[in-house]
Formats: sequence, C-alpha cells, structure tokens
Amino acid sequence: MTQTEELCLPAALVKTIRHFVPNFFNALVNLPDPRNPKLITYPIEGEIFLGILAFMLHVGQRRNIKFKLSTPAFIENFAIILRRAFPRSKSLLGWPEGLLPHGDTLNYLLCKMNWRWLHVLRVLIIRALIRSRCLEPFRLYKRYKIAIDGTGCLVYAHKHCDHCLIRKTSSGAQYYHPVLEAKLITDNGMALSISTAFIENEREDVEKQDCELKAFDRLTAQLKENFPQLPICLLLDNLFACQRVLKICEENRWDYLIVFKEGRMPAVFAEYEALKKMGARQELIFYPSTKCRQTYRWVNDIAYEGRTLNALECVEEIFDDDGNVIERHRFVFLSRRRVDEKNVRRLAQGGRDRWIIENQGFNTQKNGGYELEHAFSENNRATKSFYLLMQIAHIFNQLLVKGSLLRERIHAEMGSVSVFVQRTWAAFIEVRLDPLRLQRVLTQRIQIRLDSG
Repeated sequence: MTQTEELCLPAALVKTIRHFVPNFFNALVNLPDPRNPKLITYPIEGEIFLGILAFMLHVGQRRNIKFKLSTPAFIENFAIILRRAFPRSKSLLGWPEGLLPHGDTLNYLLCKMNWRWLHVLRVLIIRALIRSRCLEPFRLYKRYKIAIDGTGCLVYAHKHCDHCLIRKTSSGAQYYHPVLEAKLITDNGMALSISTAFIENEREDVEKQDCELKAFDRLTAQLKENFPQLPICLLLDNLFACQRVLKICEENRWDYLIVFKEGRMPAVFAEYEALKKMGARQELIFYPSTKCRQTYRWVNDIAYEGRTLNALECVEEIFDDDGNVIERHRFVFLSRRRVDEKNVRRLAQGGRDRWIIENQGFNTQKNGGYELEHAFSENNRATKSFYLLMQIAHIFNQLLVKGSLLRERIHAEMGSVSVFVQRTWAAFIEVRLDPLRLQRVLTQRIQIRLDSG
C-alpha cells in the first residue's frame, strides 16, 4: 500500500460521512451532555465520534480502544479530524493534546446519557439519505423496503438486570436481551438500521414476558412517528402473519410482503392451495439461466377476518448438466398489493430480499467484526447506546463500501470488506494525516454515487 493510498482512506471516510449526512457533525455537537461540566475532560461530540469510529474499524471490546487505537499517529490523526470535522465546536478547543479517551471513559458517558439521543441521530442519518434521493433506485413500486426481524443480542448465565427475559434450558436458566430491528433494504445488499425496539420486561415480576409481537407494536409506532410520510413496504417473516400486523399495515397504508407458511394461518394456507389449483392462467415460468427455472403462481382475494389477502409463490429449481433437478426451493408470500403476471416476479424478489437483514444485517454484525453479541457494558442504558453506535457505524461502513469514492479500489486492490477495514485501521494508527490535504478533500465538491447493482 502506497503512502498516498494510506492517507486517502481516513480522509475518504470523513468525506463520505459529510457527503451523505451534511449535518451529522453539527448534530453531534448539539447532543445534550449529562455530565458535570466542571469535570469534563473530553467533549461529548469527540467521545461519541470515537465510539462510532471504533465500531467502523472493528476494534472489538471497548478496552481495545486503548490497545488498538492509542498510537501517537492515531491520536494525532483523530485530533486533526476533530478540528476539521467540528470547526464550530468551541468545546473541542480544549481537547487534551496527546490523549485519547479510554473505553471506560466512553462507558461512563453512555451510562449517564439518554440512549434515545443516539436514535435521534440515526433518524437524522436516514432522513438525509432519503432526502438526497440516493436510495430511490432501490424502491419497490415507489416504496422503501423495510425488513423487520428479531435477533438475539446478549445472553447471560446469571440475572443481568430486572429487565432480562428468562428462558429455561436443559442446563438451567438463561437471561437474555433480544432486539427487534427494522432495516431499510436495498437491491445492492445494504441493510441500513432505521429503528430498534429493545425486547425487555418492564420489571422483574411481570406475568407475561415481552416478545417480538409486542415489540412490533412499539417499533411500527416509532417508524410512523419518525417517518410519517415515508412510503413503506414491510418485509416480514412468518411470525408476523396475523391479524394485528395486517391491521397496523392497513392503518398506516403500508404495503407488506410476509413469508406465508401453513402452520401460522392454516385455514388461509389451505384455501390458497385449493384456489391455486383452480386458477386459470395464473402461472408464469421464467428461466434466469439455462440451469435455473422459476415457476410463479398467485391467488388474489383470499377471505380472512373481514379482509382479503393476496398470495404468491416462486418455485425455483436448479438443474445439473443432464437436466436433473438438484435443488428445489419454494417461497410463498402474502402481499397487500394485487398480484398479476406483470408484477409477480418483482414482488417475489422483494419478498426474498427479506433475507438481506439476516445476512448483511445480523450475520455481519455478529461475525463480521462488530461483535453484536458482546456485552460492551453491564449498564442497561449504556448497552443500548453501544448497540446504536454499532448501527450507525454499520450504516457508514456500507456507504463507504457501496459508494463510488472507494468501491473500485476496494474491489480491485483489497478484495473484501474485512481487508478494507483492516487497511483503514492501519492507515489511522500508522501514518500521520496531512492537515492541509484533509482540508482540501473535505472542501472539494465530489459526487459520491451508490452502487445500484
């Protein structure tokens, strides 16, 4: 790696953030600081940005801020970036020279800070992306695809707090903190966190524990409050195929594509199977390649609890060289939009895009360096804040990888996202930034476009 390239990576990171979210750094400056102003060494905007950067660089545990970032070059580079990124921040003028906050210092701030302010920061990021229209090419019939799904986050062998969920296992009780996450899904594989409902009990002695369906009510209310006019198509798994979810979607005028299986709505599924066999010309066969065949079928106006539902399916078959079927997959979805031969393929693909939240969303954050299942704090409030910092960092990393500023270089010279992150981290901790060059990069007008593949 050349010195020129090393210097460009940190600058490209800051440039990408400022390009897609012009008000991001100003928003950090305006975050309320709950600490005693007489005892503050590190201003809040600098600490929060360091927390986001630590997740972007896959530092891991919070103590690794000391062990992976506290090099003279990184401390100097971080100070240079702070001065250029926050030119209007008077509090950063007193940032200690040659020092970097410890992970425990960040944890102390997050223990006192209201985690909802970081949610407000995330809303600002998503609104900026929507306003810039860079996500419009990825809409499904002019609606943004938002996948909602739950995932395990933290699991303890002992009681962590009064809000823990409890489940019995063969080895004893487990105490855990799952989340229900809403991510804006794009055709090029991005899963951008847009809203979160933490699944937890209100108190220790509740009669019935919190669950994904209860959290769905809170999450959708939050979505409607933060994005009241946003045209949405929800991508949901089979758990959400029920009347309460359908009612919420109808009240909010949201489209939906819900995974449809026999066990969740057996009577409706049986009616779909019966009507499908009676349907005339409600079938479409498509060959994506010589070794793949997709058969689409659909049925409209299935009666259910005073409303009508539409269902579609895609049966995908993979052939070997001799024409024998070696793989067969069936995908069935409920749709609010009526289905016909003109839209069935697009709707089926939209429904299948729900798996992006599993792969590029949860799996990446668990196994791709973000350490989603790691307990960054024992404090429940700080744990939520660390989670939201991770979501913001993941959004920015996806914009970096999919943006035209670095996309070709990552593909040609780095080969993978993990290598890109490693080399960006190395550039931060080893090579000192040129302040004048960074200033030129930040002031230069550059159009960064997202990969639409």
